[in-house]
Amino acid sequence: MNVVVAGLSPREEAVLGFFFSRNRPTWTWQSAPADRAGALPPADLYVADLAALGLARGSEAAVAKLQTLLQDTPAVLLMPAHDLTWPAVVVSAAMRSWTWLAKPYGTKEMQDALEMAAAYINAAAPPDTPELPLATEANGLSATGLARRLRSIPDIGRFVFLRKLSEMLTLDRPFEARFTVQNSLIVHPAHGWIATNTPLKVIERVCQSDAMASAVSIREIDGEQAEERAQRLGMPPSELDLFLSDLVTATFDPSLFK
Repeated sequence: MNVVVAGLSPREEAVLGFFFSRNRPTWTWQSAPADRAGALPPADLYVADLAALGLARGSEAAVAKLQTLLQDTPAVLLMPAHDLTWPAVVVSAAMRSWTWLAKPYGTKEMQDALEMAAAYINAAAPPDTPELPLATEANGLSATGLARRLRSIPDIGRFVFLRKLSEMLTLDRPFEARFTVQNSLIVHPAHGWIATNTPLKVIERVCQSDAMASAVSIREIDGEQAEERAQRLGMPPSELDLFLSDLVTATFDPSLFK
């Protein structure tokens, strides 16, 4: 994996270097000047400061320029402190593999953003080994079925995101899980649907990584708001039970239930 870092301070680059050496030792990375003319070296992942790229304020034109600059490459993008212009326009951006990080940020926030970007990369890559499917209910997995499976796992500290999801489902009220500034999952338990603009493989990675799950925020919303947000963000609904079945199949080793 080749990472190109553009426009970051020496301290920020030091944080990245520590993260790569400890968590991604096979990755290579290089620092590149933030060329405002729009030329960056080829990479598998970019980490770039928007202000350094001349894109401190978000707009449809800025989104278009950023898409041209990054092409289809996942990226961690640093927004200026207290900026409200990028969150306002990013929901309409076609590229969903951008992970947003507002300045100032801490070491953990940067590491979480890199983990999310890595999840996008892994989601796009073919699996190295065949999956071992876990037998699921014919018509999907109910919220009760998810809770039952979680209760059967002795280590209650594992599978943080699925446990959060299960707890919210028991309330039977709509809620939203936010993975990043622009990526979310909306769940309407009573009506039996979910809507998301986040690839399933990325959500599966969050289910598998308790470190990533700890960075996900979840809030209750009302039914009207759930439908409005899903429609505004262009997130078509799908069946909740089938979604839960897919997550369990991808997350749990079958031996857990023997």
